[in-house]
Amino acid sequence: MTTVRQILLSRSSFSEWYFRRRHSVLFLSLLLTLILAPITQEYQLPSGPLELLYLMNLAAAAVGLDSSRERRWAVAIVTLTAASRVMGRLLNLEAVSELAATLFVGLAILAACASLRFALSAERVNREQVAAALSTYLLAGHVFGVCYWQVEQLRAGSFAVSGVPVAAGTLDLPTCVYFSFVTLATLGYGDIVPLTPTTRGLAVSEAIIGQLYLAVLVARLIGARVTK
Repeated sequence: MTTVRQILLSRSSFSEWYFRRRHSVLFLSLLLTLILAPITQEYQLPSGPLELLYLMNLAAAAVGLDSSRERRWAVAIVTLTAASRVMGRLLNLEAVSELAATLFVGLAILAACASLRFALSAERVNREQVAAALSTYLLAGHVFGVCYWQVEQLRAGSFAVSGVPVAAGTLDLPTCVYFSFVTLATLGYGDIVPLTPTTRGLAVSEAIIGQLYLAVLVARLIGARVTK
């Protein structure tokens, strides 16, 4: 009985610790995902663990939703996304894989909204609010990356790499995420260039959103924390 009670108490303590710091954990996990993605691509490692980490990140962000109904919807979307991805790979069904990617976009938007809502809702700004705001920024990069990948899947040749239009099916998701963060940070390397009005519009929108977000929201949160 004592052992069982100790286990239950330790689980309860871990849950309390996690919910107090869930946005800090989410931010660090998103950074880890960005580090692991190019390593996985470079050494041709299985992408399953990385995709699982993506889903865990988004599920963790969705935990911050206010109502139990919203959380149930988030859990349902996570489950459906994972199931669609597994079925699409095992059965080699392109339509199911595209459904998984679409659900991923929806889940990422939901997670970003939850983090942003948390960042703006607190009366007193602490490190969790700052971590939530930064997590929203990273989630936006992932959302736009999946959007670029989806556009390329629907219309091959929407991007050019080193001046050459991309052939159908050769622009993978990690490369699109890379282009997304380069655009979000307005680095402008020029190795990947959008060619169609849709991709150019997405790129311009992302660049503007990224600059306004950092200039307005994060600066406001950090300034409020410093003045308290």
